Amino acid sequence: MVQEFTKSVTVSELLQVKRLHLELVCGKRYVHRQITTPSINRPGLALCGHLDYFRANAIQVFGRGEYGFCVKEKPSVLKANVAKMLGKGSVPCVIMAADLDPLPAIKKACLGADVPVLKTDMESAEFVAEFSRFLDEQLSPVTHLHGVLLNVSGIGVLIRGEAGIGKSECALELIKRGHILVADDVVEVQKRWGRFLMGSCPEMLKHYMEVRGLGILDVELLFGVGSTLDEMSIDLEVVLTPPAKNIDRLGVEQNTSAILGVEVPSLRLPVTPGRNLAALIEVAALNQRLKAQGIFSAKEFSRKMLDRMKRTAKNHANQA
Repeated sequence: MVQEFTKSVTVSELLQVKRLHLELVCGKRYVHRQITTPSINRPGLALCGHLDYFRANAIQVFGRGEYGFCVKEKPSVLKANVAKMLGKGSVPCVIMAADLDPLPAIKKACLGADVPVLKTDMESAEFVAEFSRFLDEQLSPVTHLHGVLLNVSGIGVLIRGEAGIGKSECALELIKRGHILVADDVVEVQKRWGRFLMGSCPEMLKHYMEVRGLGILDVELLFGVGSTLDEMSIDLEVVLTPPAKNIDRLGVEQNTSAILGVEVPSLRLPVTPGRNLAALIEVAALNQRLKAQGIFSAKEFSRKMLDRMKRTAKNHANQA
């Protein structure tokens, strides 16, 4: 069973991220609040008291539009609406964009709800885009898999199989052929934007491989800096298996494997003496690229065979 890990970040840690240009306005006592979901909300109608479908656990970002509305609203009404908004769930913090200073009514409502107020000099659209990327990197679900991840001709190939079956040896041959190592033995997999899988290597294991009989190898020193990569999307899973009798000879069926709820194309390769697994994986990666472009060679071949069989059967029927 694959174990999934959920990360979190505190408001205090958020203030240390230089690319967001954040500074604390008020609520220093509450910067320990946890951010556990990569969600950002522009309050909009919530400032008018309409809380239907309000994202109550998301970070609230005030841009020029929200600020312009707040300036025109009565302070008492504004404070009541903001307090109602913050009481709906567990808002980690409120952020003012475009270097705007929060109105006193907003500050009072936030402090009353134990919610810190921050601000940034970035415009709201630019900030939300950058902040969304940061939260997705930090908070998306993560799991660790046993296997090897490589960039093979631009396709992220995750090689898996039981211990000792030859995953690292196969990866080493692929590196010798000019392909790029991302992670060996332990692959850290993160789901990005809810539907993409990105694989990387834990910091302690970066650039290293363990090959039975050779021990620990530093791939970067052996093959150069271009032989390793920090992260790569996972586009294809190749599972090395012991020899099996029942093998799909045509490859018409497209099997998948679920990783963090995302379906990844999966291919089983039997390991037998004399098979060049590295060459097979190279071709599998190129074939997967064709499939992504809508070209499925096995299905096309099968369709042509069936059409020919139908025509032959029809000719025989007509002759009879």
